[in-house]
Amino acid sequence: MASERDVRFEGATDTLIGRVREATGPAWGALVLCHGRHEGMDTPLVAALARLASEEGLWTLRFNFAFQASGAEPSAEHADEIADLREAIVYARATAGTDAVFVAGRGLGAWATVAAVTDETVAGAILLGLAFEGQPERRIALQRLDEFEIPTLILVGFESDRTDLPALQELVGGLSYLNLEILAGADHRLEDAKGRPVTEAVLTKAHAWLSLRRKTIG
Repeated sequence: MASERDVRFEGATDTLIGRVREATGPAWGALVLCHGRHEGMDTPLVAALARLASEEGLWTLRFNFAFQASGAEPSAEHADEIADLREAIVYARATAGTDAVFVAGRGLGAWATVAAVTDETVAGAILLGLAFEGQPERRIALQRLDEFEIPTLILVGFESDRTDLPALQELVGGLSYLNLEILAGADHRLEDAKGRPVTEAVLTKAHAWLSLRRKTIG
């Protein structure tokens, strides 16, 4: 079983608290995970994805944004969260000793991921519960992922009331590096009607996508 330890590292706005899991077996890359607005790094779906990635040979870091630790609200335009995520990527690359760094974000963290990965050299991105209603600025942000040739897995719920699925399907359909997966019976938080995270469905899609990325990097 992979070991796990708490860590602190300097973000752009404050000292950030995180949790590291070592890779099971030889590591071939690293994964940085960030959470949504109303949760933290130990939310079940984020923690489960960290475990899966570790078992697949990735060194993983999940961390709390500064607003979560202080009980505050996220910053305007998520500027602080994006800046802190960039520092988390730098910390992961230096600590894990690998250039192959993936980034995963949920909700607010998904859009922070979109912004951060186009400013860093990353191996790919996973966007969990992405909210998209056709906003021009968000359309451009997703198009930039393709322009920078960043392999990206987008997981959204079929029952989401914060995602215009036809608009997202139309956009992603024309972008080579983005892969959209729509999870049946899940809402915008990737939870079912009883409020339970659809963890198995998320991990199945993530496992298949990471396996392809491993072959590409390897």
